[in-house]
Amino acid sequence: MVGVGPEGLDSAVARVTICNWAEKVILDTFVQVDVEVTDYRTFVSGIEAKDLVSDNAMPLEDVRKMVKDILSGKILIGHALENDMTALQITHPWHDIRDSANYPPFMKEGETSPVVLRPRKLKELVREKLGGDIQDLGRAHDPVEDARSALRLYKSVRMEWEKLVMKQVASARGQEGRESEPSGRDSPYSGFRPRSTTTGGVGQKNTNYNNPYSMYSRSHSAPPTMMAPNQGYGHHAYYPQQHFLY
Repeated sequence: MVGVGPEGLDSAVARVTICNWAEKVILDTFVQVDVEVTDYRTFVSGIEAKDLVSDNAMPLEDVRKMVKDILSGKILIGHALENDMTALQITHPWHDIRDSANYPPFMKEGETSPVVLRPRKLKELVREKLGGDIQDLGRAHDPVEDARSALRLYKSVRMEWEKLVMKQVASARGQEGRESEPSGRDSPYSGFRPRSTTTGGVGQKNTNYNNPYSMYSRSHSAPPTMMAPNQGYGHHAYYPQQHFLY
């Protein structure tokens, strides 16, 4: 991200990196920013003005299309994905998102109440859960390293995480439309809808999206989840053979 607007407080996407289940990078590009950049945040982003005007920088709309095509039908894994998706102005089904910033076992208790959980930094999680070090002081963040780290965090607790998501999906199905569905053993389930959420992207405020998060996918290189077909998420897009992209 780079800073735009007064004092660079708003964010615009300036680089997009995606890797697959095998941690192979399948997309890594700078993104042209169509408004004035007021803070390149080089000490963190590693991005300089020359990067956004080079031949390696793509128009935002082209990048958005590529990302949406890659993520279609995939499980998205990452850290603090709400920020990325808001900047890209892209949505993704909430039940196909695995955000390590919002996974309860990875979160910390709030300062005022232990009931309220707060996200932890990716660097802290990698050190504690994986015994590794990323984002070294004085070195710009490496988006490839960050993506792979979020993926490894997910892999380390994959089965527990999937069980939690299945419970959330079952709860959502019970709350949304079950009363209006036909009863009976042979009644098909028509699917469930994530709740509408108001969010906004760069240069666009109060845009109505179905979900504030998004950003990874499923690839045929991902191993099976060891779940029977009838233990899936309850909709046609989910199968025991998952696909991922980070």
